Parts: sequence; structure tokens; C-alpha cells
Amino acid sequence: MNKEAILSRQILTYMLSLTFIIIVIAILGSWLFYSFLIDYLPGGGLAANEDEMTLLDWTWIAVASAISLAVSLFFTVKLSSRILTPLNAVAYSLKQISKGNLDARASCTNSQLGEMNNLVNDFNDMAEKLQKLDVQRNLWNAAIAHELRTPVTILRGRLQGLVDGVFEPDPALFRNLLKQTEGLTNLIEDLRVVSSSGGADYSLKLREIDLEETIRNALENFLPEFQRKQFTLITELKSQHCVCDPLRIIQCLTVLFDNALKYSTSRTLIIKNGSYGKDNFILVQDKGPGIPEEFQGDLFQPFQRGELARNINPEGCGLGLSVVRAIMLAHKGNASYKLTRDNHSVFELSWPVLECKK
Repeated sequence: MNKEAILSRQILTYMLSLTFIIIVIAILGSWLFYSFLIDYLPGGGLAANEDEMTLLDWTWIAVASAISLAVSLFFTVKLSSRILTPLNAVAYSLKQISKGNLDARASCTNSQLGEMNNLVNDFNDMAEKLQKLDVQRNLWNAAIAHELRTPVTILRGRLQGLVDGVFEPDPALFRNLLKQTEGLTNLIEDLRVVSSSGGADYSLKLREIDLEETIRNALENFLPEFQRKQFTLITELKSQHCVCDPLRIIQCLTVLFDNALKYSTSRTLIIKNGSYGKDNFILVQDKGPGIPEEFQGDLFQPFQRGELARNINPEGCGLGLSVVRAIMLAHKGNASYKLTRDNHSVFELSWPVLECKK
């Protein structure tokens, strides 16, 4: 494997080579001139014995200077080409990107300088990521418009019906309108959580809690639904004092429990909590059927839903797990998924052990 040339080393090598060659030309050329060549030139023998500069001396100085200048120009142009060619390629591509052409890429196949190659490669990586971000932005805008359109359309239709006298103003209709408004509010809140730098800049209300109690509070809200669908709940919970935002942890567990009710066919759910190393953790595990491997990479991305999920729950928007990850990132932790050999789905919430600031 060839080691890439370092720019500073290349410049030093070129300058040293240039200096060495000029010295060799001056010394060796002068020796050859005054030892041999001057004897064969007309009047050279007489000129060699004179103390004053002759025309031949001036001629030799001019020739040596011209040769040195030519060598210097050759090395300078050679080195400048190696440096400027990739820089010009990057500059041209930057100009194209500034005009909106995100497909522009810098290319330089003849550079032998490691730094120049790294510059071109890093620029192309940046352009690639910029293009992906632009595509994701367009997808986000389309997905958000799609998700907001349904509740807004329902609200507008019901309110227009009230204005036109099609619907009677009764409590049931107002409750339905309130439900649509709450759903719209929750959707906007989820979008805010997900868009806050992936959760990194999302503000939390941290305090010291008993994690077991928080998990049981979240689970209690789902007990009637778990019983109705004949779920078997296996809780391996223990008292654990930790620092977190309990409302946001409950929100994460609400998403996981709700997904289990909708998508798990095993009717068995295992909930654990504990700590390992410097991290707290909560595990929510079912016994199948599991999420296909090809979809696991996008599991926590907004608006990403597999075909099976869309068939089971057509009304879902694919924001739940992305909100979970955003909340855990705000805790300086993470939300992850793994599929066991028995096709059991295991969701893990983890965040660092912290001391509550007084």
C-alpha cells in the first residue's frame, strides 16, 4: 500500500531539489567551462588568463542563469499544477452548488498530494450529504403536509357543516371536534420534538425519581387494553432511583406499549429495568413476530413505516419511534432495537446515570 504524499514534504522536497540542482549547475558548469570548454573557444586561452570579465564570462553567466531559471520554472509549474488543479475543481463545484446544482462533484485523478486528495474527497462527501439532506427535506415537507391535511380537512368539513346547518350543534359533535384538535396538537408536538436537532436541543425537566414507579404508572394506563386483548404481562421491575424527565419517559413507554398492542401477535410482553455500567435502561420485549431486517435501519426515522405496519394500522403516521429516539437523545442516551434468534423484538431505552442538580 503506497503512502500518500504529504504536501509540506512535497514542497520541501521540490525546493531542496531546486536548490541542489542550481548549485550543481553553477559548480559543475563552471568547472567544465573553465577547465575544458574555454580552451576550445576562439580566444578562450587568452581570456582564461585575464583578470577582468570577458565576453565569454558574461556569456557563461547568462547561459547558467537561463538554465537555472528554466529549471526553476519547471519545478514551480509542476508543483503549482498539483496544488491548483484540485483546488480549481473544488472551487468550480462550489460555484455550481451555490447555483442550486447539488449534483456537482469535484474530480481530480492526477493529484499525487495526499492533502489535495483528502480535500476533494471530503468536499464530495459534504456535497453528497447536502444532497441527501435536500431530498430528506422535500420528503419531510411532503409527509408533514400529508399528515396535517387529514385532521384539518375533517375539522373544516365539520365546521362548515355547522355553519351551513348540515350538522346539529350537539355535545357529541363538539367532542369529536375536540378529539381532532387534540390529535392535531399531538402531531405538531411530535414534529417539534423530532425536529429539535434530533432531540439534542430538546429541553427536559430533569428530576430524581423511582424508575419502577414511573414504569408502573405508564403501564397502569394500558392495563384495561392489555387485559381486553388477553396479553400476558411479565414485569421484572425493581426500585431504581435515577435522574430523568418522568413525563417524557412515560411518553416513550406509551409509544412502545401502544405499538405492542397494535403489532405484536404473541400476546406476551416483558418489561424490565435496571442499570449496567454508567447507564440506566428499560427493556420492552415481545415474543414476535419481529421487524424485518431490511426495515430495521429506518425504524427510528420519521414517517418510515413497513408494509405490514401500514396494513395493520393505516391511520398511523410513523412518528412514534422517532419521537422516542429524540427524547432519549435529549437525555444524552439512545433508543435501540434488536431482533433475537427467536424473532423476539427487544426495544431498549438507555441514558447515563446522572446526579440531580440541587
